[in-house]
Amino acid sequence: MQIKEFLSRMCEQIKYQPIHKEIAEEMENHLLEAKENFVLEGMQEKEAEEEATKQMGNAEEIGKKLNQIHRPKLDWKLLMNTFVLMCFGGVILWIKAKTTDAINGIFLRYAGAVCLGIFMSVGVYFMDYRKLFKSPKMLYLIATLLIVLTFNFGASLNGKKSWMSLGGISIAIPVLAVPFYILAFIGFIQNVNKGQQGKIRVLKKEIIISIDILKVIILTAISLYALLLVSTITSAVVLGIVYLMITTAKLAEEKENRIKKIVKLWGITFLIGLLIVFLWIDDIPVQRFIVAFSPEKDPAGGGWIGINQKLILNSANLFGEAGDMSNTLEVFDEGTNFAFLSILAHYGWIVAIVMLIAIVTFSVKLIINAVKIKDMYGKLVIVGISSLFILQSIFNLLMNLNLGIKSDFNIPFISYGNTNLVINMVCLALVLSVYRRKDIIKSSDLQSNENKKALF
Repeated sequence: MQIKEFLSRMCEQIKYQPIHKEIAEEMENHLLEAKENFVLEGMQEKEAEEEATKQMGNAEEIGKKLNQIHRPKLDWKLLMNTFVLMCFGGVILWIKAKTTDAINGIFLRYAGAVCLGIFMSVGVYFMDYRKLFKSPKMLYLIATLLIVLTFNFGASLNGKKSWMSLGGISIAIPVLAVPFYILAFIGFIQNVNKGQQGKIRVLKKEIIISIDILKVIILTAISLYALLLVSTITSAVVLGIVYLMITTAKLAEEKENRIKKIVKLWGITFLIGLLIVFLWIDDIPVQRFIVAFSPEKDPAGGGWIGINQKLILNSANLFGEAGDMSNTLEVFDEGTNFAFLSILAHYGWIVAIVMLIAIVTFSVKLIINAVKIKDMYGKLVIVGISSLFILQSIFNLLMNLNLGIKSDFNIPFISYGNTNLVINMVCLALVLSVYRRKDIIKSSDLQSNENKKALF
């Protein structure tokens, strides 16, 4: 049997067509290598080719086994966990609709957001996520352009233009820009060329640094500053931590001095953070941090919300409403930042804890998926999106429990916000797309006869 015929018969058994070319190229390389060895032993080319395919085994059987390996896998557990979170999101939506007397309008907009999210998610799920690896500059440019357009056409919120209206629909620009920045950052650090080095002078001392790494640092700083212009300090801090988590995951895969590099990364970042605090201490709302943890110090001002939070937390029942909280609940925007507190006030600790368990389970499943992925780019994509989801959830829950500062943090798939919901659905679809291709065989997996035997 000739090599082309062998490959054709093998690929006929593999139902996942997008992988045909990659598998065929891998197998062809091994067959050509075997053929060359037989030619060196004195065989004619045609005879050597037939012997190579014969030694490899039955094409149909190999194809069937590869089909089992490369069958696309939908992460049903993560999908069902997301559905549970969205059910809680529906409850939050119902609470918000009742308190605003706009049930039909709110649910209609929510249904439209879900339909748009599903439509976009299906396209992302079936897309080859690895194509994003080739265009980090374009992703970075899109995110930055969105922020620039906000200054020209955006609506002001607390002194910052963070919303843009498109056809009567309000779009939260920071929510839209952050995933683009994350994907761009992943592409940048994956494309770092350590061979290109330059020198920078710090305190009369020359430091050798990779040119690409220097570019990444500069672009990272610009993205954080750009986000700061249209959002809060805490949003920029979250994006900065996401960058750190991605870089840490990247360094953790290196073979040499990875612990030293990770410690150095976090140490330098901590020192830079201290320097920023020292330089801009007058612009940092210190009083806001103090009141966040001790609301009684400013009961008529910023501490008013914290005091009302304590009233709900202290009077909440196991089931049902937390006493007469009608006046207290008017303080909060129940559908967005205070979703957990709203559930607690209306339905009690049992339901609130169930929601908390669903959030934790969702977060753990994302982390497990990141560990399972072999492709480095796919792993970093999941690490980046997971870090964003998890950090938002942690900060939101701390804020709800009166243990953190009050800021614009949302729990993915639960907090009300149509832009948030659509972007979260698309990001989740990207995670599922990576998981779908997690068993794709790389060149390194097919280098030895032992590996061939294991696979075939």
